[in-house]
Amino acid sequence: MARHKNPQYNKRRLVVAGVAAVTVLGAAVGIGIYGSALADRGAPAASQGCLPAQTAAAVAPVTTTTEAPPPAETTPPQAPPTTQTPTETAPPASTSQSQSAETTTPPGTVISDTSTSQTQGLAGDDVLSLNGPRGGSQPTTPNDYGGPKPPDQAPAPDAASTERTFGSGQQCQNQFGPFAKDFIRIQNVRPNNLAASPQVRRGGSAGTFNVACGNNENKHFNSANMIAAPGNVNGAQHTHDYVGNLTTDGFSSNESLAAAGTTCRNGDKSAYFWPVIRVRNPGSKAVDPLNAHNVGDIANVRATLQFRGNARSKVVAAPQFLRILTGDAKSSTNGGANANAKWTCTGFENRITTKYPLCPRGSQTVRIADFPGCWDGKNTDSANHRTHLAFADRSGACPSGFVAIPQLRITLKYNLPQGRVFALDAFPDEKHNPITDHNDFVNVMGDKLMNQVVNCINSGRRC
Repeated sequence: MARHKNPQYNKRRLVVAGVAAVTVLGAAVGIGIYGSALADRGAPAASQGCLPAQTAAAVAPVTTTTEAPPPAETTPPQAPPTTQTPTETAPPASTSQSQSAETTTPPGTVISDTSTSQTQGLAGDDVLSLNGPRGGSQPTTPNDYGGPKPPDQAPAPDAASTERTFGSGQQCQNQFGPFAKDFIRIQNVRPNNLAASPQVRRGGSAGTFNVACGNNENKHFNSANMIAAPGNVNGAQHTHDYVGNLTTDGFSSNESLAAAGTTCRNGDKSAYFWPVIRVRNPGSKAVDPLNAHNVGDIANVRATLQFRGNARSKVVAAPQFLRILTGDAKSSTNGGANANAKWTCTGFENRITTKYPLCPRGSQTVRIADFPGCWDGKNTDSANHRTHLAFADRSGACPSGFVAIPQLRITLKYNLPQGRVFALDAFPDEKHNPITDHNDFVNVMGDKLMNQVVNCINSGRRC
């Protein structure tokens, strides 16, 4: 356990760590009990017959235009959230099942093991390691809604172009999803160039700076979110992949992050994290011990972290400990507010979709996460974790009162098996909808490294 500079903080963590083993053991036992009880209720088999296995295909030519911007960079009015409930499934379980602690449950709220006792899923001894016990009582965290909403998203595909059924029917799904309509063959996605960048104009900054932080080889997983639910070990109710800072969890502070080690080769101590993808392999017993709606083997990821410039202006240094979110973990029940999900396949990067793409053999599944690239010049965070930032508009211009900073793009690639159901970890109410994809970043570069990033980008180099 990493020590913090604050003695009282260390004392609190030692106290709660004393019950960590009991928490994990209790979760594992509970999973074993209800996992056995659900075996007769048709838990998802995830056989090879669930999704169509595509044959190897010639990679489609990717044609992009420099006039097309990266997704959306403006600040339109916030639409009121609406609720959208899938129709292919049984009604959601009890209210206690569907609580979403990352944004609405007060930090430290204990999610009872019995709240997921009705979950259909794979279960067994293969449980994930945790970074400590459930947190204690903390003040309520504001919802992370409002603020800049990326308007230039992939259009919803025609219903006829998505998958209509799973090959083995109900054996391939449960009440928490995903559903056949959440998948689409990448060839059925119309070219849209939403991942392209705007043309850099005179006075703009065309450079890029890559940070090599590995691919979570050290298996740093937990279901916390230090930004949206500080002080809560299960604030996300889904498992995150982490690269960069070695100690990121629900109890992380500026001080603890600055004192930690990192997986990044250049010493960047920033925290980069996103929900894992799980594959429902036949016979798998993998399950998140605190969130049994998330089942399946965690897929290995190849992560690329790149900071980019602004098409209209030079960038300035982002402040130390700046918090940035992109996407919305609750977008399927929130009416799409703040959604910023972009899925594609290698060789088809000009076809961006909000559905899970079915890629031909030899093509990798890709997630693209573009973060806001404009800062208010004052705050490292805001009440909803969003309004201190903004997206640039389609030409690359930041809104009035905001300045351009190095814009982070995280690209995640996966070699997923053909024919098997895969899905993002998610809140139970979101039913593994692919539109809920989201990413988080806390800047802990330090002034020297951040200035290197700024100089590289502003001089038009690739570093």
